[in-house]
Amino acid sequence: MDAPIGRERAIRAALAHQAYATDRVRLRATDLRGFECLVASRQGLFAAHRHGAQLVAHGFFFGLHRHGDTVLLFEACDVPSTASARGRIVALTLVDEHIVGAHVIARGLDNECHQLAVIDDLICLVDTANQVIRRFALDGTPLDVRAPLAPVRRGAGGADYHHINSIARVRGDVVLMLHNGADDAQRPSALAWLDPDWAVRRIAPLAGYGCHDIIEDAAGVLWHCGSRDGELLRSDGPPIRVSARMTRGLALGRDGLIVGTSVLGPRAQRTELSGSVIFLDRGHRPISEIALAGAPTDIIAIDG
Repeated sequence: MDAPIGRERAIRAALAHQAYATDRVRLRATDLRGFECLVASRQGLFAAHRHGAQLVAHGFFFGLHRHGDTVLLFEACDVPSTASARGRIVALTLVDEHIVGAHVIARGLDNECHQLAVIDDLICLVDTANQVIRRFALDGTPLDVRAPLAPVRRGAGGADYHHINSIARVRGDVVLMLHNGADDAQRPSALAWLDPDWAVRRIAPLAGYGCHDIIEDAAGVLWHCGSRDGELLRSDGPPIRVSARMTRGLALGRDGLIVGTSVLGPRAQRTELSGSVIFLDRGHRPISEIALAGAPTDIIAIDG
C-alpha cells in the first residue's frame, strides 16, 4: 500500500484506540434536520440528502439500526481487517432530529462484526468473522450467542464459512444474509430463514453474488444489494442495475430506495475507499447521486 495511505490509516487506528480506551464517541455534528438518511462507512458516519452530505462522527462503522429514538451503531475501534476485540456498540439518542446523547453500551467485541438489528427487544449483532449472532439487552448487557450455522472463524472454515453480514425480521421470521463470497468462494448468496429457536428452517439461494442487506417494503417485496454486479435484487422481479460499482447499504426513503455504492477493493484497503449514495424514485430511477469520502457499509432513513 502507498506509504501516505498507510500512515493515515495508522493515525486513524491510533485515534480509534484512544476513543475505545476512554469510551469516547467522536461526534462531529449533531443537527440532522433536512437530511434523509444516515450512512455508516469506514471513513465515519455521515448524514445525507439528495443534495449533499455531512460528517456526523469519526470512526470505522458498519452496523446501523434505528429503534425508537435510539440509533445503534457498530464501531470497530481498530482497522476493521485486523483481528482484535476493540469492537463496540454505540447508542445515539435523537430528539427532534438532533443527537442529544451518545454513549457506549457494549465493548470487547470482535472487530469484524457487521450489521445489527433489534429483534424481540434484543440487540442482535452479526459477528461475521466467527459466524454467530451475539444478543444483548437494549442497555447493552450481553445475553447469549446464537449459532444457526456451525461457528467457524473466517479463513478457517472452508465451505462451511458463509460470511453472514445482514440480519432482519421478515414476516415474523429472523432472516440472515449469507454472503458466500468471502475468501474467494464463488457461491451465489442466499437467505437463511430461521425458526423460533434460531435453527435454520430453509436456505433460499439468490440471483446474485456477494450480496448485502435485507429490506422489506410496504408491499412485502424483499430487496437486497446484489453487490458484486452493482444491482438491486427483488423478490418480485428481475435484478435492477444501479451502478458499475459495488452496491452495499440499502434503505427505504420517503420517495424510494436509497442505495450505497463503492469501489470494490481488497478487504485490507477498504478503509481508504470512497463511495456514493444514490437516491431512487418509486420507479427505481436515479434522482441524484451524492459522493462520500467513505464507502457505505449500512444505511438507514433518519425518519425510521
